[in-house]
Amino acid sequence: MPLTSAEPDAFADDLYLGVTFAMLDRDQRVVCRASKAALEDRAAKDGLRETAVDTFRRCRDEIERIASRRYDEGSSEPVVRSEDLASIRTMA
Repeated sequence: MPLTSAEPDAFADDLYLGVTFAMLDRDQRVVCRASKAALEDRAAKDGLRETAVDTFRRCRDEIERIASRRYDEGSSEPVVRSEDLASIRTMA
């Protein structure tokens, strides 16, 4: 079952790990993360000099879709990695 957004303005930025955010599986909260490398690589691919948080905000819809897919594939705490974000078309 696809995850849904939870608290779209709430997320945590970790200097080394990336951005952690929550999604919902019905009423159950699922912790998800976009890795720092994925966010930095996405910004570079788009030719942008922005923080990981800025990239997360800009790409959040796609990041949430990827996290939901990973959850459906069996990951209990989905992590969006560089190869996931690199495979989508330019988002700038």
